[in-house]
Amino acid sequence: MAPAQAQEPAPEQAQQARSFYVDCGADAEGDGSEDQPWNNLAQVNAHTFQPGESILLKRGSTCAGQQLFPKGSGTEGQPITVGTYATGAKPKLAGEGKVTDVVRLANQQYWEIRDLEISNKGDTADTRRGVHITRSDSGTGKHYLLSGLDIHDVNGNKAKKDDDASAGVFFEVLGNTTPTKFDDVAIVDNTVRTVDRYGIHFWTRWMERPELGNPNCGSTCGKWTPQTNVVIRGNDVSDIGGDAIVPHHTEGALVEYNTVDGFREREPEHCAAGIWGWNTNDALYQYNEVSGGKSTCDGQGMDVDESNIGTIYQYNYSHDNEGGFILLCNGSGSTTDGNIVRYNVSQNDGGQLFDMVCGKTTNTQIHNNTFYLSKPVDIINNANGSTGANAAFSNNIFHVATSEARYVNADTLDFDSNVFYGEHPPGEPADPHKVTSDPKLAAPGTATSRTDADGYHLEAGSSALANGKVMTSPGKRDYFGNPVQAECVPDRGAHQFSTSCTASGRGDAR
Repeated sequence: MAPAQAQEPAPEQAQQARSFYVDCGADAEGDGSEDQPWNNLAQVNAHTFQPGESILLKRGSTCAGQQLFPKGSGTEGQPITVGTYATGAKPKLAGEGKVTDVVRLANQQYWEIRDLEISNKGDTADTRRGVHITRSDSGTGKHYLLSGLDIHDVNGNKAKKDDDASAGVFFEVLGNTTPTKFDDVAIVDNTVRTVDRYGIHFWTRWMERPELGNPNCGSTCGKWTPQTNVVIRGNDVSDIGGDAIVPHHTEGALVEYNTVDGFREREPEHCAAGIWGWNTNDALYQYNEVSGGKSTCDGQGMDVDESNIGTIYQYNYSHDNEGGFILLCNGSGSTTDGNIVRYNVSQNDGGQLFDMVCGKTTNTQIHNNTFYLSKPVDIINNANGSTGANAAFSNNIFHVATSEARYVNADTLDFDSNVFYGEHPPGEPADPHKVTSDPKLAAPGTATSRTDADGYHLEAGSSALANGKVMTSPGKRDYFGNPVQAECVPDRGAHQFSTSCTASGRGDAR
């Protein structure tokens, strides 16, 4: 019998990624193990973490007056994570105004940060952030996830906009020698409340392009290098001093299922709006609820602003904003083109429902929205002399339930197949297919949330049924999830009540 062969040694098992434990209430500094956790954030910050490693903060603990600024980067499939251990309330990182940024990353990538309570309130306002993530002259940084964070009470600089601003969450790109950007950013299921000046904010110095006539980066401008694959979803943002959610300088940003309640609460110098972007391509804003905008220095829930190309606002619920529903505001010498506002519901917005100021946009299509107006309002304030080439209104329902309303210079715009019901204020525009009889909304004025808006359903016998204008890009669904079929005559307003397709068969493609 042949002698038995020697057995090959087993391959070395992959070393399990290490977790480091932090309990700021522990008596001794410790070594970062669960039994002997680090007891201050300086120990965390002194360590360079490796791909796949974790920083776990003890639930129920508080790290006061300290900054979390860990070092290192993860890799694809092996991000570095910040999370929790034990049971109880989320760990508190209370900056107390003693640090500028409570959580900080710089020129790092592949990080996931979850389930922390973050605050930064000092005795007086100053430049402060909850989470501040930056890149400078370092190329593309990939994969950043912020989830389950409760960021609150950040009394930042109320008036400083754009770069070096104060915010709950701030992604900022600096430098001017190497094109730099963020890619794959997810800000998901967080709360941001009582923060000055921004709730969630993006900014870059790499902004120059022909479409932007007014770059705001001084002498350090770089060529257009937008942030990509940005998702802002499911966040609850409230009591914000200035703008609530602003994915500036992004391409293809997706902003959805967020709730904003209260913005421009403490902005002493600048105007502000709810959810919007500056210098963006192909931003999609959908399924958001925006309310509580203060003042008429803007104060709208939404905004198609300077150098917005291909922005879409759809399926959003805007209500009780003092400034109005949406701002249309391009900059002088800039291009804001090809934007769509469709299948949204607005209830009790005041101020200027549509405010056309600054430079003119081009090819803005506003169709199949439902507006219920019960507060004093300029339904359309065309202050920049826009015409139909700038903004076209089709298939909308304007239910005017106040005598304190008017249209300002609306007659130069393009109106086709809208419903004007209730009060008929001065300046109501002409419309070759205007309807003024009852659209039979089920219970207008009774919505309580984005998902409780059935009062804007059309009912049988509505004047808005199967008589709208066929749109080139109608979208796939209405506000309530009913399908919308291209090449079919739609209903007017945000509800597609008709269940069968009515072919247009008309030379004007209605």
